[in-house]
Amino acid sequence: MNSQIYWDILCVVLLVSYIAIQTTVKNKKKYFTYFVAGMVFGFFFDIVSFTNGYYTYPSFYRLTLLGLPISMTIAEGFSVAIAMYIIEFLRKSYKRKSIDLKNLP
Repeated sequence: MNSQIYWDILCVVLLVSYIAIQTTVKNKKKYFTYFVAGMVFGFFFDIVSFTNGYYTYPSFYRLTLLGLPISMTIAEGFSVAIAMYIIEFLRKSYKRKSIDLKNLP
């Protein structure tokens, strides 16, 4: 399989994960904000790195903006929202299972 197919599969996995999060959380606006912030910050850091020659992108990306793949920017937004969901999930799980040292025998 070529790199384009792997990239498309990764994008679909991120999209499906983000949709699953949006369908299960109460505060959809919060995770949409994470998504948009991830896109904006990702694009900013990518454009700075790209224009300074720190890295380049392969030619298989379909749509680009200023030389940056649009799908990469969207995937960064999905990734940030997913990461924030995982962090908040783990934080809540940790709080529920915390040990109260005052009540130990």
